[in-house]
Amino acid sequence: MTKRPVATPNKPTQNVRAEEAIIGKILGSAETFWAVSDRVSADQFTLHHHRLIFSAIEECCLNGAGPTLSLLESKLPTEFEGVGDTEAVLQILIEKAADVSSALDFVDDIILAWRERARIQLGKIATAPDKTFDQTRQELDDMLRVVDDHDRVRHAVALGDAAGNAMAKAGEAYEHQGKRAVGVLTKIPELDEVLGPIVGGTTVTLAAPSGHGKSALMAQILRDNAGPSLDETSIFPGFSLSLEMSAEQIAYRDIASLSGVSVKKQISGDFNQKEFLDIRRAKEQLESIRVWVQDRSRMTIKQIGNEFRKAKRRYGVKQFCIDHLKLVEPEQEHWNVVRTVEYASAYTKDLAKELDGVVWQLAQLTREGQRAPSWKFGSGDIYGGGLIVENSDIIVGLTIPKIWLRDNEPEPASEDNPKGREQRDRWLREYDIWKDKAAFAVFKNRSGTGCKWKKIDFNGPRMLFGGLGGEDIPF
Repeated sequence: MTKRPVATPNKPTQNVRAEEAIIGKILGSAETFWAVSDRVSADQFTLHHHRLIFSAIEECCLNGAGPTLSLLESKLPTEFEGVGDTEAVLQILIEKAADVSSALDFVDDIILAWRERARIQLGKIATAPDKTFDQTRQELDDMLRVVDDHDRVRHAVALGDAAGNAMAKAGEAYEHQGKRAVGVLTKIPELDEVLGPIVGGTTVTLAAPSGHGKSALMAQILRDNAGPSLDETSIFPGFSLSLEMSAEQIAYRDIASLSGVSVKKQISGDFNQKEFLDIRRAKEQLESIRVWVQDRSRMTIKQIGNEFRKAKRRYGVKQFCIDHLKLVEPEQEHWNVVRTVEYASAYTKDLAKELDGVVWQLAQLTREGQRAPSWKFGSGDIYGGGLIVENSDIIVGLTIPKIWLRDNEPEPASEDNPKGREQRDRWLREYDIWKDKAAFAVFKNRSGTGCKWKKIDFNGPRMLFGGLGGEDIPF
């Protein structure tokens, strides 16, 4: 067996030999990258060109191509300033790792050097002059969050250890039974009866045809979980990243839900004094709700993930929302929309576990799904193919049947259409049934059973779902 070379760092805060050994071994085999990538990241390397090379290797491996030298050279500058030609640098790194038996032998050296740098940075923050105690504490907290994100043990754990953690949480839930929230509830009885509490690490896909209220339902769930409460454990702060609507458009809708003054009235100013007071009370109520909204132009799912991580550190967010998946920017220029949505859904699945939060992703239907001969649709009609179904822990379908009925109003009876009266009478009966109703179905629920389509109350002007006294009617 090849003897491991002794790593001799130049400083306590860096270990160049360890960096060279890991990168050199990875250049020879993609399997080495997967062996170390759950513990080492690019920014834990000290030399700039090592960080660039590791990042390029990671991109190649994530995209399935592997770290071939020709592909790496296309992603890197032709020359590293002060170091040398890129091709030569890569060859030298391979040669320096020739006597290394395993890159895993050097992982701890990288982490120890990185921790030492983090410790020094924490000391600088703690001793920085001209800072108040609160400012210092906040900066230390921010830095410790960064350290926690980087130093998180992400590799596999023994099943027994995982079972121990699960049993501890179950015991805690038993101890606080009836007194403590054990997961996110939608606060909509019809939905909660089927879904139950949604625990951290869960990805929920909420799918609906365009214009059928999925953003409104999501806003309602976020609001109802983030309001003030005497029981802090029942508060789940929310963060919504909207790729479609502006923050003001979202606020108009929230105010409409809480005040009863429609968005149209708010925008036109066509309201009376009482309604204005209702708007002001709604605004004051929203100020006490711990939900943050960020409106952005199109972003990649990795950029969205970074925004979610910041929101968790800054605001303690436990619920995250992407509105919506079809607007996510491709990670690669040649990707089509379906490939982008598939990749995004896989990424959010991992993100939910990393953040120990609930990630809601809003999804559209395919064109064929929206042209179906009924308002009902299935999980196969969700844009993004089967992978979005596979990568979701829960899938909820939502529709407002009266919108479909309105768009598919039959022609009145005539000589050319003698059965028109019968069709129109049936259509009128259906329209009356669904006048103040929406419908939902749970296509997938890992922690329980789903359900077929059910009625749910819906107040259109206020954009509120459920809890209005209606009964569930299975279809």
